[in-house]
Amino acid sequence: IDNDSDDDEDDEFLKKFRMQRIAQLKETSNALPTFGTLSSKSPEDYVQLVDDMDPRVFVIVHLYEPSIAASRMLHSALDKVAQIMEHAKFIEVNALDANPNLDLICLPAILIYKRGELVNNMIKFTDGLPKAFTVEDVTEALEVAGVQ
Repeated sequence: IDNDSDDDEDDEFLKKFRMQRIAQLKETSNALPTFGTLSSKSPEDYVQLVDDMDPRVFVIVHLYEPSIAASRMLHSALDKVAQIMEHAKFIEVNALDANPNLDLICLPAILIYKRGELVNNMIKFTDGLPKAFTVEDVTEALEVAGVQ
């Protein structure tokens, strides 16, 4: 009779353990990828990255030109914003590499993708920010645009 009691306890323990493990695996599989960096990409790599990204992840693309002061300032801020918004993928692409005929007046630009689709195209991104914008200003602008 004691053996039956032990078997019941073992069965109950295994059942409970199995349920906890299933819950743990589900939680792990639902976790968003973490990035935390701003990386430079070629136009080809950028297209591939957008197409292949986890559909739950925002891809933030900074189109820049190093000769434009606002692009350099935004690069510096995005380097820090990427650490704060670590579940979004931040990349930068040289605008003239992407499109040699691009009119530089639209820079710096931020393109926001999700599920491989462009969801926001923010040209002259820094025009909507204070002249001496901060990391917080950039973060807030991205949050207002829907980035989480």
